[in-house]
Amino acid sequence: MKVIGSLRRNSRSADSAAESLRALVAGCANQSDLLNRKFDQIIAGLDNQSDLLNRKFDRLIEGVAAGNRVRNDYAANTPTPSLAAASGTPVNGTMQHSPLLVAERTYNTAHPDYDARIVRNYPGFFLNLARPSDNAAFLALSRFAEGDQVPEHVWDAVLGETFVEAASVPEAAQVFARRSYVERYVSELGRRHHAQYAPGWVNFEDALFLYWLVRRLKPRTIVQTGVCNGLSTAFMMLGLAKNGPDGILRAIDLPSVFDAGNPFWTIKGKVYGFVIPEGKTSGWLVPEGYQDRLEIWTGNARDLLPRLVDEVDSIDLFYHDSDHSYDHMIFEFRQAKRKISRGGLVVADDVAWNASLWDFADECGVPSYNFKGSVGVAFF
Repeated sequence: MKVIGSLRRNSRSADSAAESLRALVAGCANQSDLLNRKFDQIIAGLDNQSDLLNRKFDRLIEGVAAGNRVRNDYAANTPTPSLAAASGTPVNGTMQHSPLLVAERTYNTAHPDYDARIVRNYPGFFLNLARPSDNAAFLALSRFAEGDQVPEHVWDAVLGETFVEAASVPEAAQVFARRSYVERYVSELGRRHHAQYAPGWVNFEDALFLYWLVRRLKPRTIVQTGVCNGLSTAFMMLGLAKNGPDGILRAIDLPSVFDAGNPFWTIKGKVYGFVIPEGKTSGWLVPEGYQDRLEIWTGNARDLLPRLVDEVDSIDLFYHDSDHSYDHMIFEFRQAKRKISRGGLVVADDVAWNASLWDFADECGVPSYNFKGSVGVAFF
């Protein structure tokens, strides 16, 4: 009987243990279910956060991509500026072996002994900054200045914005299309005739700077010497068009138009200067819709500029890009000064060649500015 009682007690204990085990298992299952639901909630929360982050990154990427598209468009049209032709080009190689002094007080920028100090070529700097001036372009530039210079990084943003605006002007697409055509044309000429040809225009950044000046100044009359295909002319014209219906550009040029029938243009191995495509003429990069605001006199600026200056009532912006000898540049500046308006500008390309513009500004007692070592401005 004792044995039977003991077995019954053990059986009840086993039942109790089994019940406890079942309760424990049920509890664990319940805890597991709770944990699973908690994990589901956490995962759902993480998915939601991931989705939010993905949407934020998508918007960020879209913004960066949009900014890059603008910058890439600008960069694609903007070669690295330099004082002379790009190193390694035939033109630069030829100039390196040419004399340092190319004319009186005029220096070969590609020569190994070229010294920018001789020609007072200090990129980014103002000269005579303390001279009082209420010139609109001068005041706009002064706002960018740190001391007596405009930091290089300032122009990165300004020219980027300028490019976007210039590209939005009606018919601006013609300028870019024609520019590309000239590049392909001179490349094909070189391949066909085994010679070197140049398109004959300013750096793209210089063209944008000219547009920027026209937008600040809002001139009614621009006079230019030296046009060739007319990239600088086209960008100044886009600036005039953006300003409104008023404003004209009068220019003087001796066009160098390619002529397949003239053996001079097809000499094997020859390094040619600037060339205009056959069938085109000076300033043809200016869009058709603005050609009625452009007048070009064909001939030598030494002969024609005095007559042109006599003919105009005033000059708001004078731009030199013809013979870059010191004596000729001073001659042109002094001719333009006869009719330069109050608040006007005298602008010159290739200021690295000589100190004529800086000397002229000193002579007139006005401030001047050096844009990237290539374009100079005297403020009246």
